[in-house]
Amino acid sequence: MRLSNIPGVLLSVAISCHPSWGDVSVNVPLGHWSYRFIERCEAKGLLTGVGDGIKPFSRLEVARALTRVDSISHRRGRGGRMALTRIEREELSLLMMEFRHEVSALRPKRRWPAPDRRAPRLAAQARSGQPLATYHHGRGEVHGDLLFRTQGDLFTGLRRAEREAVYRNALGGVVRGQVLGKVGFRAAFEQTREEGTRAYRLREDIFERRLELPQLKGNRADYHQGTAYFVFSLSFLDVEVGKDEVRWGPGPTDNLGLSSNAPAFDMLRLKARLGAVKLVSIAGALRPCPDRLDSPVCAGVGDTSASYVVNGITRVLDRDKYLAAHRLEAAVAPWLDVGFQEVLVYGDRGLQLTYLNPIMFYWAAQSYQGDKDNLMMGVDLDLHPGNGVRLYLAYVVDDLKKLRVFSDDFTNKFSFQGGGLWADPIGLNDLDLRAEYIRIEPWIYTHKFPINTFRHFDSPLGHSMEPNSDRWQVVAARRLSRDLSFELHLSRSRHGSNEVVEGGRDENDELIIRNVGGDLHRGWRPGDDREVKKFLDGNLSRRTGLGAEMSYRLLPRFTIEAAFQHEWGDNVPLPPGWGPNTALQSRTGYGDGNQRHFRFALRYGNL
Repeated sequence: MRLSNIPGVLLSVAISCHPSWGDVSVNVPLGHWSYRFIERCEAKGLLTGVGDGIKPFSRLEVARALTRVDSISHRRGRGGRMALTRIEREELSLLMMEFRHEVSALRPKRRWPAPDRRAPRLAAQARSGQPLATYHHGRGEVHGDLLFRTQGDLFTGLRRAEREAVYRNALGGVVRGQVLGKVGFRAAFEQTREEGTRAYRLREDIFERRLELPQLKGNRADYHQGTAYFVFSLSFLDVEVGKDEVRWGPGPTDNLGLSSNAPAFDMLRLKARLGAVKLVSIAGALRPCPDRLDSPVCAGVGDTSASYVVNGITRVLDRDKYLAAHRLEAAVAPWLDVGFQEVLVYGDRGLQLTYLNPIMFYWAAQSYQGDKDNLMMGVDLDLHPGNGVRLYLAYVVDDLKKLRVFSDDFTNKFSFQGGGLWADPIGLNDLDLRAEYIRIEPWIYTHKFPINTFRHFDSPLGHSMEPNSDRWQVVAARRLSRDLSFELHLSRSRHGSNEVVEGGRDENDELIIRNVGGDLHRGWRPGDDREVKKFLDGNLSRRTGLGAEMSYRLLPRFTIEAAFQHEWGDNVPLPPGWGPNTALQSRTGYGDGNQRHFRFALRYGNL
């Protein structure tokens, strides 16, 4: 059965069986600022058992967290200090208004400020964080809103002859609602045009990295993204069918397991909760690396047996590619959450029933399927003892050679992530200090069969850093008011990339590459050394970055951002052929990494 057939089947079964329905609620986009607010409240000890290693949250989950914080927002702790600062209380009020419908369902007697009837309706809706258009009916409701973004990025340095500019303008819309209190839905679409001083001949020339299939038009590129899904909510289980995004792990943005660095993908997602235990399972359909002339890093991954020639044109068909994943998270103590997850990528055949089982141990299931797939397991700890402190640790195993587990064999692929948040350090209200270290071992996320690589299109499903890399970073963020915040960040990263053997060519006259496991798109191949794995081997690049960012919220859904980043580096890739999706033989060289990056953006809404 194909994923496209599942929504109709579920809807028919659900309505005909008349189960005991719970509250239906669609998801909150991962870019929404409510996630940062909830994390800060958790660090301060105001929230427990959130289970925030499983994202996105539903709107109802966010509303539950907000009402819990609201119930204690005026309490005083030790020394007579308020549980929330003045700015936090103002932020809470703004979020409560935006999630007013869900909060009212939880607290029917709550009183809300009377609307300003002197203001135009659209202006009043925008100021309160409500969608611009709403339609209510006895059997349901529909909300509609705009999506808008305009952004400019300016670069100097890296031996550029002149300043480089990239401009992006995006326009779209989002519709969400519910029918009969049983079925929720959300659909969003955004069309983007990118242009500037660069020429767009290859996919890698596009600055945006969450790409599906763009149209390259010389001096500009057009591309789009879309999500659309239905949610069926039972008293014990939420069932979601459609195209959506996912982020699993304790990190606030990037995680070792599943992150939102790749475009959204089709999925069947099951979410269940029993007290302090949460379980989520995904059966997803991925798109392989696009085998097109404008994507040389993906060359040769099409399905040659199914592709054909018509009217003198070769029509390359993609191979089937799927994802199976589940995550179990438990609040074993008020101050400790423990998570375990498995993520498996497979292809070249249809959906496998073994991998559709949400409680199946995939390590065993992979053996049952013949050990021809790519499995990653991970465990993480999220500690929030209060006093503004939150710490997290994550460890993943992408592959394991059981008989040589302590050797340097390339199949032993581990990665580590550790970090923390300190809210209001030493009594400095509305200040956040963050620190994180991450180490991505060589070969991780790769596979000897390209169809099994941990990527969707050519973007990583996991962390955005390339294999054979590490990075530490420190961030200080200060809110000066409810709507105005500043951020300073410092980072240091290293990466060992694969090398082109000087003067060496194979029998096909192609460059010989020394593969040290530093490229997501190049797994082990015959001739590569499989006995010795050395961290940061190969062509070593070092980068140090220092930057600042300002964000001002003009309206609840409308923000203005300005940022500056100065980066120093040794032996870093140089433009124009320099990105992680640039084939190694197409790189334009390495050198001094001194670069300055200016960014300015206006955003309304979240995809």
